[in-house]
Amino acid sequence: MRKRNIRIQVRLNDIEYEKLLNDIDKSDNNISDYIRKLIIDKEIKEKPDHDFLKILNELSRIGVNINQIAHNVNGLGEFDKNRYEQEADYLFTIVKRLKEKYL
Repeated sequence: MRKRNIRIQVRLNDIEYEKLLNDIDKSDNNISDYIRKLIIDKEIKEKPDHDFLKILNELSRIGVNINQIAHNVNGLGEFDKNRYEQEADYLFTIVKRLKEKYL
């Protein structure tokens, strides 16, 4: 049995419909999910652009590398200063790009 058994119909003019479609496209939801979120007062966010997802992936990779460096220091007592400095420099570069693009 369906959880949602009430169907509604809404009439919009061309401008309202175009705005709705534009907002839905930005949020990466379908019409039903978008309207449900509006009704229950959830914030509807724009989907991140490709660059943001790429940067997020790079940050994740840097985090894994730094974690491996920490693991080597803790477990083996070895510290690869060059690798650490490379990852730290790359991290600062990524943060700078994020600030330039999104702030």
